[in-house]
Amino acid sequence: MNQQNTLLSFVVGAAIGGAAAYYAFKHKDEILEKIEDMEDNLHFDQHEWIEKAKDQLDHLTHTFQSAVQRYTHSTNEETKEDEIARLTEELNTLREEMQALKAV
Repeated sequence: MNQQNTLLSFVVGAAIGGAAAYYAFKHKDEILEKIEDMEDNLHFDQHEWIEKAKDQLDHLTHTFQSAVQRYTHSTNEETKEDEIARLTEELNTLREEMQALKAV
């Protein structure tokens, strides 16, 4: 009985595999077209991520530069400490965003 189940499982598996291979062979052009479409979308998404990262970096650079200018022109020590703390926080935010982009 066990051999019959094994043989039946083998025959059913071979039939399913054969049907899948036949389907893939008959529709290979459609499958390749869909794969190329997915690759194009993925490529577009990478460019979108790169542009977003550049925009974030530009914004942060501008903020950092203006903060440095305020810091260098300020005479109040308390204001300088606040600016340093704010810059440190923004740099940490940038590090986190860059790590998130690397993970993608």
